[in-house]
Amino acid sequence: MSSEQRVKLLQQQFEAYKEMNEQISNPTESLQYYKQLSTIDKQKYIEIFYGRNWKYRQNLFDIVKNNQHVFKHHHLEESTREEQRYHSFQAMRHFHQKLGVTYDMFLSDPNIVTITSVAMYSFDPAVCVKFGVHFSLYTKTILNLGTDKHKQYFENAQTLTDIGSFSLTELGHGSNVRQIQTTAVYDKDTQTFIINTPTDLATKFWIGATANLANMTVVFAQLYIDGKQYGVHAFLIEIRDKINHNVKSGITIGDCGPKNGLNGIDNGFLIFKNVRVPLANMLDKFATVTPQGEFKTSIEDPDKRFAVQLASLSGGRIILTYYGAITSLNALTIGIRYAAIRKQFGLPGEKEQSILEYPLTQLRLIVPLASTLVYIIAAKAINNLWDTTQNNVFNPNKMAEIHALSSVLKGKFATFANKVILECRQILGGHGYHSFNRLGVMLQDQDINNTWEGDSNVLMQQTLKFCMDQKNRFINNQKPIQYPSLKFLETFKIRPIKFLKDEDYLCPNNIQYLLEYKLDKQLIDFMQDLTENLNNNDMLKSWNLSYAFKGQQISNSYADLYCFQQWQELNLKNDSVLERVFQIWCLTIFENETEFYKNNEFNISDVIVKRLLMKLSNQLKDEAIGIIDALAPPDEILGSIFGSSDGDIYNKFIQKIYSGKNTFQKVPWWEQIHNK
Repeated sequence: MSSEQRVKLLQQQFEAYKEMNEQISNPTESLQYYKQLSTIDKQKYIEIFYGRNWKYRQNLFDIVKNNQHVFKHHHLEESTREEQRYHSFQAMRHFHQKLGVTYDMFLSDPNIVTITSVAMYSFDPAVCVKFGVHFSLYTKTILNLGTDKHKQYFENAQTLTDIGSFSLTELGHGSNVRQIQTTAVYDKDTQTFIINTPTDLATKFWIGATANLANMTVVFAQLYIDGKQYGVHAFLIEIRDKINHNVKSGITIGDCGPKNGLNGIDNGFLIFKNVRVPLANMLDKFATVTPQGEFKTSIEDPDKRFAVQLASLSGGRIILTYYGAITSLNALTIGIRYAAIRKQFGLPGEKEQSILEYPLTQLRLIVPLASTLVYIIAAKAINNLWDTTQNNVFNPNKMAEIHALSSVLKGKFATFANKVILECRQILGGHGYHSFNRLGVMLQDQDINNTWEGDSNVLMQQTLKFCMDQKNRFINNQKPIQYPSLKFLETFKIRPIKFLKDEDYLCPNNIQYLLEYKLDKQLIDFMQDLTENLNNNDMLKSWNLSYAFKGQQISNSYADLYCFQQWQELNLKNDSVLERVFQIWCLTIFENETEFYKNNEFNISDVIVKRLLMKLSNQLKDEAIGIIDALAPPDEILGSIFGSSDGDIYNKFIQKIYSGKNTFQKVPWWEQIHNK
């Protein structure tokens, strides 16, 4: 088919569609109808949910909108893996040139980088991760663990003169970092460290930006001096020559191969064979080796030293809380706009109505929207806490609460995002299976948040241990709890509480009591269960048995309580829309935990909870498009035809389909169809 024939066919199709559309419904008018229902102050909501630095988010969006030749959505272009990697690299370079976020700005206000990173993630997680690998992992590790001698490496990283990666994970070890097998043996004669990969399982694997891009890396390895092991330490290693990009002698670099998502990231593996690294390339802020081979450290306790060396990595886990919440918002933007536009069914002889009007659709979309808004506030709060605690990053006492919260919120929000994306995919029906809606790609790209920066199921044990330690500390030693999120344990007392009318289910004081009761009761039950298991087993087995049976619930209860606390801190009593949002989220906790509360003699009614959820979600439905329009990224960043902000989804979809390079082509192997 010639290009002229294609254009003519396209015009005929549009005319036919226009005539049909006028007879049935106008998608743009449908969306506009819901836009007009909303009463919210959009600018106020932007500032509430994105904070004082919201303009940096808008700045990044403007860069993308004004440079569409650079910033491409691979799911709209059917890009190959190699093309995705190249486009991600181009986008990374362009952001670096245009953003204007300097290191001095980061030092003065780290939140600028946080809000910019979240905006970048909405555009393309792969680009965001490329930035994160280089600046947050490689560059910041040099800053946090290096000394003056490493200043040039830091400056090269800041200007992208060097591009770095972060070589921690091995084929055989991820979460259990202390047992990595890569070795760094100090040679006194040459004053070098000899880096080796002793087994296949010691291969550095999944190392982002390594297969194609990086010329430098930070390698974590077991330090040996005169046959004695001194634990895990970090070393700067040049892995490629900057002049010709050839791999350095003794190093093997390979591609990890196809992945389920994030194909814009060139994950690679590294194998070292007698690679000599100068003494000065050990990042030695907390531990150093003298030329004569003497190990010196400012932190004698190896456990504390190990914790301090990895403390700065918490930032990656903390920002993932934001990514999970924002991904849910982006998915719901697509799902809710489509539900407002899509008309299905109706009374005989009457017009079809938007599927957003159906109570079931409201439960599937509006209820998750309420939870998403609560989670964004919680993510913003813990990221703000992290940003303001940078000076205490190496103080275990100061970081304990942040570590416990991030360990559960990261996984909780990622799991929630997975469910939201799948729900929105199904809301779109058959169209939900098309790449152009972005939901499938979104699920593939975000699912890794459950496992990287620490497997979520493993991390929640850290949260449980923190909660249990604080309760034991107060009970056994009568020492005050210094962490705000658990301060209530000092004064908590069981009291009678009844749910007799609808208002009782929506009362913040009642909700707070139920959340505190649940966490306290679950902690007591867990400790009793652990004590019983210790009668017949060692500590490790007892802990694993109790944790598998009762532990995860406690971490999730702590997360729910923290979300409640952070929303209450906003003091939004004069905003009826956000008050309704919060009430819906609280009702979801009742709905999910009805069995627990009934077993503990609370007279919570399933029927009332479900009725209230339907009532409130129906009320919030009229505000949903307004909320989405205020908080969602623009179309150029969202990258979803079915989430278009003007509602003209069908025209755009057909146009994109018709303009595909292979849409009307005869297959080159057509003869095989007919030759039997």
